[in-house]
Order: sequence, then structure tokens, then C-alpha cells
Amino acid sequence: MSSKNSETIFISLSSMAVFKNLFFFPGSVFDQLKKMLEERKNLKIVLLLPDKVYYGKYSPFFSSVAGEQFAIEVAPAPAAFENFFQKVFYFFFSYLIYTDATRVFATLGFRPDEPPAGGKRYLAPVKWFIANTFGRFRIIKVSLIPFLFYRVSRQRPFSNLFEKYKPDLVFTPHIYGRYDMRLLAEAKRSGVKTLGMISGWDHFDKYFLPFRPDVLLAQSAHIKKMAVNLQCYEDDGVKIVGYPHHDFISDERYKMSRGELLKSLDFPENARYLLYISGSVYSPDEPDVIETMLRWIDEGRLGPNLFFVIRPYLGGRGADRNFDKKKFERFEEHPRVRFYKREFWGDLEKSIYFVNILRHSSVTMTMFTTAMLEAMVFDVPMLINIFDGYHKRPLRQSIRRYAFNERFEEVFATGAPKVIGSFEELFSALDAFLKNPKLDSEKRERFRDKVLYKSDGLSSQRVIEHIKKALYG
Repeated sequence: MSSKNSETIFISLSSMAVFKNLFFFPGSVFDQLKKMLEERKNLKIVLLLPDKVYYGKYSPFFSSVAGEQFAIEVAPAPAAFENFFQKVFYFFFSYLIYTDATRVFATLGFRPDEPPAGGKRYLAPVKWFIANTFGRFRIIKVSLIPFLFYRVSRQRPFSNLFEKYKPDLVFTPHIYGRYDMRLLAEAKRSGVKTLGMISGWDHFDKYFLPFRPDVLLAQSAHIKKMAVNLQCYEDDGVKIVGYPHHDFISDERYKMSRGELLKSLDFPENARYLLYISGSVYSPDEPDVIETMLRWIDEGRLGPNLFFVIRPYLGGRGADRNFDKKKFERFEEHPRVRFYKREFWGDLEKSIYFVNILRHSSVTMTMFTTAMLEAMVFDVPMLINIFDGYHKRPLRQSIRRYAFNERFEEVFATGAPKVIGSFEELFSALDAFLKNPKLDSEKRERFRDKVLYKSDGLSSQRVIEHIKKALYG
């Protein structure tokens, strides 16, 4: 540990989602950490990046805080397994839980264009057996797995940095990723205080994670419940803070007038529009659904002056983007359709624009993704599609398989968003919400309370309060 006259914080940035959650917007967690640096001259922050690609992408953002109180370290950590024994060990502890999400991964797969479990579907019974035998014993998860981890994983990619800086606190905001897993392991080995978060709402119900930070900062009671029930957290070791980047989404300073937004989209001043957030390869039959909705609009069945905004999937794979390009090209020339194709999270101006597209839509339609959470910040009707257009697909290829997931139980219980299983249900829901936008408003409020916690603009501040408490008591 460092001397009492100074404090050092390690923070990792190993995922684009972390940059979105904690860094890029005014008033973010990192913005408030910069103010702490100004107020406390004995405080030092060390940002850990996994490789030179991350350094090249993100280091310009931190140029304004360069100095003795701030340092960036590129600290690669091996993602690959070091040997066969380590591979077997990782397999073993990962399947100490076997949830509905795990089962889908193991038996059905999440991408219809790839075989389940990388072609190793035959291992599903083994995974189930591990969870239902060894996984029943808390002592194995909490004590034995960390003990074995240090003996199986001999490499210590962060040990030199711990020796160099002697941190007082390690903050790992992406504990689902292997990079943060190794960093958390080193902090635990060194006896350093730890804070942690998951960077997405779907990270606790897939696999078991071997290490738990001293304090987990959960975005909602929904996530806290999964942490306690699936990942062996103690109730008092999980503190609910909200979704930090929702501070930005709900900030009225960035609100565009409806007229200004409609003009930017080249829509009439009295227009209404549906926002469709694509699921790309995960939802191959979207053209059926969009084409049918456009036909209803053209026929006037959904009322006058109705338009369409499509946001294609902005995933990392080039093949997915090409898939979307082919899937949606038929709608490019439709006079009622606009596309929003720019990547936005991380770019303030583009993010402001897309948030306003969310804010002013009459109805938003998507899959079970984080986009659903972001759209639900606003009291806009939300539809979730779980049918395959005009196709009759087996469950292994059907969009229906995404609904088999523990984290959706509480979502379904709120009654919002509205889950759509057929064209008949789709028309009925669109017609009802367009006629009465306040329909089910109380259900959406229940969703925000149960699944989002608070959209009061103070989530980032709550994270900072826990950082201060960990450092100073």
C-alpha cells in the first residue's frame, strides 16, 4: 500500500461499454474524478489499457489531464489459455451456474449463423452436471475457485504495476471480461481494496465469475438480485447506484425541440415516427416485419403523417454490417424511411442526436438489448419482437430463443415493454399506442423503478461517493 500522505487509484478501460458508461460525457464518473484530482493534490489516477489499439483510440481523450497526478499504462494481459489444464479449469468454474441463458448458449446458440457452443453442443450435459453438483456448494465458488485460480494461472501481468504504484484502490468496471478478471485477481492477491461493476446488464446470468470485488456497484435492484442469487455476493456487499450513462440520456440540457429534430430528419413538422433498432444477424427476419409495417403506414391504417427511422445494428463484426446492408437496402429509397447509421456512443454530438431520436419517437421497437434500457428512460411505448416474420423457424434459429433468460423475468413482470408474438399483435399494439401514447405509462414507470433504478442524473455521483468511501472511509 502507498503511504498515508497519498492515494492511488487503478481504473481499467477494457471495453467500449466502459467508455460509454463512465467516461465520454460531461459530468461522467471520470469528469468528477478529474475534479477530485484538482481538490486533492495527493491523489493519483492510473488508467490501465489492454493494448496499443486502445491507447491509440482513447489516449487523445485524456490529453487534458496529463500530468503527475494522472498516468496511462498499457498493460497487456493474455486472453488465451496458457495450457490445457488452465482451459479445463476455466471451463469448470464458468459452468458452476447453469441458467436459462447458459442453456441457450450451450444447446441453441445465440447467433443463428453459428453452431451452438462453437460446435460443442455435446458438452451441454457436462455443463449442467457441474452446476448441479459442484455448483451447489458455496464454499467451492467462494473459497476453492479463487484459491485454485492463483495456482492454475501463474502469469501475473499486473504485478509490476502494483509494485510500481502501490495502489490504494482498484476499480474494475468490466468484471465480466478476462482483463478485469485478472486485474481483480491481482488486487485480491495484493490485499488492495476493490470496487467493481459489470458493463452490461446481461453479464451475471451467463457464466460464473471467480472473483468478487469488496463492493459491487450494481446499476439496479434487478442486477443486485442476479449478483446475490447467481454470483455469490453478500447482500450488503452490493450497492445500487443506477446506470451512470443514463445521467447523460436524461439530461435536459441536451434536449432538442421536436420541431428541430423532425426538420433534421426531413420529416414534416406534424410528423410522427416509429424507431426500429435492428438486431442484425440475431434477427434475420426483420425485413418481413418492417415491410409489413410500412405497408400499413402507406395504406393509412395507422393514421396520417407516420414515418420510420431505422437504426441498423452497429456491432463489431464486419459481416454483421454487411448483413444489415443487404437486409435493409430495399428500404433505402422508401420516402417514409430514414436511417441513422452513425456510431454514436463516445462521440458527444452524435450521442446527443441519437438520444433525441429516442426521446421523440412515437413508438420504439427493438430486441432484448441495452438499447431497450436506454429507450425506456423516456416514457415512450416500447415493443419487443419475438416472432420470425413470415417464417416458421426451429427454436435453434428463431428469435424466440432470446426470451429464455432469467434477467427477463422481472422485465416481463413489469408489463413493459410489450412483447409481440405475431403480426396481429403488432398491429393491435401499434394502433393502440399511436392513438394513446400514455397507454401503459404506469407499467413503464414500474419498469424504470425495477430495472433502471433512478434516472435522476446522480448515478455518476453515487459511483464517486463509493470511490471516496473506499479511499477515505
